[in-house]
Amino acid sequence: MRNLSLRQNPWYKSYLWQALACLAILLCGCQAQEARLSPAAATFKKEVKDCIAGLTAPLVEPVFRKDVAAISAALNEVEPKTIKLCRMCPFRIAVMNQLGETLAVHPPKEKAGNFSSYDLVIKAINTKQIQQQRFFLQDGSQLYIICTPLIREDKVVGLLAIAINSEEAEKRWGLTGKEFLALNFNT
Repeated sequence: MRNLSLRQNPWYKSYLWQALACLAILLCGCQAQEARLSPAAATFKKEVKDCIAGLTAPLVEPVFRKDVAAISAALNEVEPKTIKLCRMCPFRIAVMNQLGETLAVHPPKEKAGNFSSYDLVIKAINTKQIQQQRFFLQDGSQLYIICTPLIREDKVVGLLAIAINSEEAEKRWGLTGKEFLALNFNT
């Protein structure tokens, strides 16, 4: 009887190549890929990210100091320049402290709220990443809320929230609720 080592076995190379091919397929095929965005969703995402970029920098220091007058002044100064988002549709911007208590709303609104118990606010604070959620109002309408943490020295000092009426978002961009929820504003 011949004693063939594993490497001398003719099937060894065949099995080795098959195993390597399977491993390569598994590694390449199992990577999570972001779903391809529709043109409407891509445009919406770009405009929102541009809006966030234009608003966060001027708000960080006033929010850190809890200077409501400076926050309102920053919103009044920056908003017309940076927010081409929803020029013709209703939207609101809220600035909150790191606990989710509203410091300022733009356009100004008499009644401001405390959103500290909202999952969206908690998640944005804990992850230090932009989060979004769809809210259903009592009249059956929907709002899309995008909540961005304001970060100073790696600590969340507050939040910037943008609320957009879902009907107007669909009319202007053709954006559906499903597309809105699938967006990743952190990439």
